[in-house]
Amino acid sequence: MKKAGLIFVLMLTNSILFAQENAIDTVKVKKKWDINLDIASRYIWRGQSWGGKYPVAQLYGNYNVSDKFSVGFWATHNFKKEYYDANGASKGYQELDFIFNYAITDYLTVSLQDYYWPSTDKQEGVSNDFFNFGNDGSQSIDLQFLFDFSEKGVPIWFTLSTLIAGNDFRYKDENDEKGKQNFTTYMEIGYDFEAPLGLNIAPVVGAVLNNKAEYYTFADYNKPSFVNLGCTVSKDIQLSESITMPIWLNYTYNAASNKTNLEPFGKQFLVAGVTFTY
Repeated sequence: MKKAGLIFVLMLTNSILFAQENAIDTVKVKKKWDINLDIASRYIWRGQSWGGKYPVAQLYGNYNVSDKFSVGFWATHNFKKEYYDANGASKGYQELDFIFNYAITDYLTVSLQDYYWPSTDKQEGVSNDFFNFGNDGSQSIDLQFLFDFSEKGVPIWFTLSTLIAGNDFRYKDENDEKGKQNFTTYMEIGYDFEAPLGLNIAPVVGAVLNNKAEYYTFADYNKPSFVNLGCTVSKDIQLSESITMPIWLNYTYNAASNKTNLEPFGKQFLVAGVTFTY
């Protein structure tokens, strides 16, 4: 990452936030945990490729404290020890996030997400200490506003995400020990609709507005860039009364113009996965 689509905005944002919002609807009847496990062919987040082309397991869940407030977590690992491969490309990857959601209305949820992505092995100049929000740390905080109008009969959602703390510093020059917080901002709009054969189709357009801190490695640094153009096709399979297994396929195109930043994985990603939901 600096940090690590539709795959994972739909998995991280949709799977966490939408699942959390759905859980908020049911909490009026009964407080409950929502637990999910994803098995995916690789990890793509907002057009960013992390952990190479290796399969990942992702466990995430959320607990409804009240009819408006919920807390959750999201974790991923590709079970590779080496952080970089022999060519210097991303290989091992792990992440643990903590999420706090508050539903202001039935269409607006505010989310505070703590991203923590420690390196899988020791890296010079990189600190894996938790609560290290400095420029050598592996942690940042994202303030996110999610507008979901599905309850209004319009299957459109929009997110606005701004990094408000952590390793998101814009360096003035090589002698600057810290630099200024950049407040890197990402915007995304998506449309979710049902198709024949029980399929769900969700196209998405996502862009980074100000990436001078180079937080989005696979993006342009000096101008806004559309890093996440894609679509996810999914289908729910009911295994039991309490367990649902969505299967999905996601295509992501990163339209950043700086090709150097997209190496070695390129601009296009196709990811397949399955989700176990309890």
